Amino acid sequence: MNVNDTSELLYNLISQTDKKSEIKIYNCFIRTISSLKKRDLTENQSILIQEKLSSLNLNSVKENRKKYYQQKLSEFKAFLKNEFSFTSEKHYTELGIIYGMVLGTGIGVSIGSAFNPTFGLSIGLSIGTGVGIVLGMVYGARKDAEAKRLGRVL
Repeated sequence: MNVNDTSELLYNLISQTDKKSEIKIYNCFIRTISSLKKRDLTENQSILIQEKLSSLNLNSVKENRKKYYQQKLSEFKAFLKNEFSFTSEKHYTELGIIYGMVLGTGIGVSIGSAFNPTFGLSIGLSIGTGVGIVLGMVYGARKDAEAKRLGRVL
């Protein structure tokens, strides 16, 4: 299945459903594919992408289409990330926020409980989480800017 066939299939699926959540997934898939169309890909890259789209079995009808296509979209994005280093917009910012929140919470709780076991825990938790989120966002934004500069953002 090539890129144009996949786009047609997704547009047909959009016209067949009224559910906003399904339409959102289809539109995200279409944006990813449209972004690939605009790129100057080598013939080998195009062949690899067509083979991956064929292996996704997007034509098969499933009972829960939303879940099925969400899974296939994630699989396709992971393929693009692993094979060509392509990422979606704000990919690293989202990851940075998640990691910053986790690490900031852990560090804040440990430092807060070391100073004052009763109130330090809650204060350390809130401050650590906030600082972690901010630092993760800054780091992620830098990585996103670098990926955009290198032309790896879809």
